[in-house]
Amino acid sequence: MSLRINHNIASIGGQRNLQKNDAAVSKSLERLSSGLQINRASDNAAGLVISEQMRSQLSGLKQAVDNSETAVAMIQTSEGSLDEMSSLLSKMRELALHAANAATNDTSQVLADQRELDNAIDSITRIAGTTQFGTKKLLDGTLAGANNYDSTKVYRFDVGSDLLSRADFRASMADLCVTTAGTKTSISVGAGQITGTMFDVGGTQATTNLTSFLNGAISAFGFTNTGSAVSAASFFSQGTNYLAEGAALTITVKGSDFRFESGESVADILSKINNAQDVYTLAVSSATSGVGPSLVRNVLGVGGDANDVTYRFSNAVKASPTSAATAGAQSGSVALAAADVTRGTQTVAALKNVNIGGAATTISLVADTLDASILRANGYGILIDTSNGFSGVAGSLTVNLNKGALFQVGANASQQTAVDIKSMKAYDLGLGGDTRTSGRIENLASLKSRQSLVNSDFKGALQVIDKAIDDVTSLRGQLGAFQANTLETGLNSLRVTTENLTSAESTIRDVDFAKESAEFTKNNILVQASTSMLSQANQLPQGVLSLLGGR
Repeated sequence: MSLRINHNIASIGGQRNLQKNDAAVSKSLERLSSGLQINRASDNAAGLVISEQMRSQLSGLKQAVDNSETAVAMIQTSEGSLDEMSSLLSKMRELALHAANAATNDTSQVLADQRELDNAIDSITRIAGTTQFGTKKLLDGTLAGANNYDSTKVYRFDVGSDLLSRADFRASMADLCVTTAGTKTSISVGAGQITGTMFDVGGTQATTNLTSFLNGAISAFGFTNTGSAVSAASFFSQGTNYLAEGAALTITVKGSDFRFESGESVADILSKINNAQDVYTLAVSSATSGVGPSLVRNVLGVGGDANDVTYRFSNAVKASPTSAATAGAQSGSVALAAADVTRGTQTVAALKNVNIGGAATTISLVADTLDASILRANGYGILIDTSNGFSGVAGSLTVNLNKGALFQVGANASQQTAVDIKSMKAYDLGLGGDTRTSGRIENLASLKSRQSLVNSDFKGALQVIDKAIDDVTSLRGQLGAFQANTLETGLNSLRVTTENLTSAESTIRDVDFAKESAEFTKNNILVQASTSMLSQANQLPQGVLSLLGGR
């Protein structure tokens, strides 16, 4: 072997290995003390990038969990106030029913009912205006997806999260344009149908006025208020006409039978039927509607059919002083034909100038097949109830579209959801509940301004209160579904995602203490060995001295 002293190669090699092992020990100490296997980019550049992205996502997920939990608390705050409104409305309904018991009430009792009802109305408006989450008002309409529209034309305007949570949707003034106004289906009895089916006398159908049979073989079907006899053919022409003694009439509307007997007037008959069902409104016949009651379907569109109504008559046949006809009962029924139906028309409408992506967008609205006053755009979650506000007359109105109550429920910018929280103030409740064409109560607040109980408008009051109850319970159901199906299920998903992503980030970033402690022990021994060998290497050049001493 060669002996050189200028360069101790063995010592250099020992130093290199000692430095390498010392660096490895330092790295292990750093990892064991920090708990991380990546402390700087040089440790694992790709792993650091992935880990930092995951950390950013985890931070967003944790905030999304906090946001969703806060949203649940906000929804529950709204629902608590709505529960109080429901209790007040139930009390108001009791008051209206009590006031309607006119036979037992005196003026002071009705006034007391009205004052309590007025107070309940004021309380509802106060609750709607003061329910807050922090400083954010919840039920005054500021979180509605649509507002500031003509409430005599549109009674309900729901906007779903499909539109409200779109990143490219912007608040705007839109136009509801009705190009074809819906009309209602009407049903009438054709001339001759009743007389041609009824009152068979000796095999000959009585097709003329039954006055010719007075004091004969058959009694009159009905009478006027002056006592003149009327036939079935003209019985429904006046509200004051009434059934003759022994005569009976059964009218079936949408499967419900309504039976009337001697003495009941046309006005009473029609009123009882109209109060007991809300599919059709019956009125006295007109010159163009035939000889039976005129039926008009209460909702717009082509719905309704001839078999929705059937008439069954019976009339006693009496022996007279001048005739000895066989006594018995004459009866018959009238089933209408398709020709008796005048079909309504569907509504054709669109929502124009909706700001989506910075452009004015037109959203086509589809009329409900059962009720053409209900307009939908399912792709955007829009439901508009005109409640016949555009009956037969086309037109347009403006509506302010907002973002509604918008919640950030995800870790990324586009992961938002929204809910439409409409105004629950008294003048925004009960809209469209009173279906009358004249003397209509517009909203819940009108029960106070018009003193409906004092003025004995109990039917209109109950209709409006029932509609207000439906408005409140509908919003409660909407918020409950939003909380359960959107927020709480989203929370569960966020928590599972957070758990799994944390596990993935930990695999990349966190140190395995068992593995790293083994590495530390190994490297520590190598440092000791390197130090010992370096010492030995430094002794090797001293062998040269023996060569010098030999000279």
